[in-house]
Amino acid sequence: MKRSLIVLCTPLLLSACSNFEFSSNLDKDNFDEYFKPSQVTVYEKSQLNNLDYVYIAGVEGSSCQEEEIDRPADIKQARTNARIKAAELNANGIVFQSCITFEQDAACVSNIICYAKALDVTLPEDE
Repeated sequence: MKRSLIVLCTPLLLSACSNFEFSSNLDKDNFDEYFKPSQVTVYEKSQLNNLDYVYIAGVEGSSCQEEEIDRPADIKQARTNARIKAAELNANGIVFQSCITFEQDAACVSNIICYAKALDVTLPEDE
């Protein structure tokens, strides 16, 4: 009896899911935005001595902990946000000047801002 009940209920349960609609955030815009920081290479100042580059603009990235229950401000997130801004300027390189941790204020419990130079670096061609 139990076996026949299972056999009869299984198709019913499977067909109940047939109207299931799948939704995903994997569209081209989200995908491009997610990988935008990877388009910008982080250079040290000393590495620029051997490279041909053009300064595009100064950029900054911040990480702000808005509420006590939020994740604390993170230097990695601030640097990533600066790389995103550099990518939006069509830069392919960035050199960080400094990152500053700020005291709590009306907007942020903790706050880190990183300042950098966005660059257009001409990479040497392999011979």
